[in-house]
Amino acid sequence: MATIYELTGKYLELVDHEEDLDPTLFHDTLDSITGATEDKANGYAMVDLELSKDEEGLKDEAQRLLKRAKNINTNRKVLRQSLQEAMEAMGMDIIKTDNFTISIRKNPPSVNINDESKIPAYLTKVVYSVDKKEVGNRLKKGEDIPGAELLRKRSLRIK
Repeated sequence: MATIYELTGKYLELVDHEEDLDPTLFHDTLDSITGATEDKANGYAMVDLELSKDEEGLKDEAQRLLKRAKNINTNRKVLRQSLQEAMEAMGMDIIKTDNFTISIRKNPPSVNINDESKIPAYLTKVVYSVDKKEVGNRLKKGEDIPGAELLRKRSLRIK
């Protein structure tokens, strides 16, 4: 069976030579290519449906694994916090075992912002972003906006 690319090539070649062919031969060949293309499209749609199911299953599994990773992370934090509290309560800064060296160290200083409104403007970042929805609305109304245009793309729908 021909590939979709081969069928497309045959179709384009047939259309290019339409004037040179007998009308009956042209239409019979066209019907043959069209029928094969419809069969191929049906096969593509079946594969797409299966891939869609696989995609959804993998997304669900990814969400499940993400939740599991978050739970494990929480458990690790609780475990480490409990160990740190116990070591601090007993005045132990370091514990050496056959497998590990466990120590409590001072972290580098970190900044804690208590009230952002009191921070001077020269210490803040301003991020500008394009309001694509508003740009689209204005373009639809006919307004000319440099650097923007309305595009109407085509996409394949399988029902």
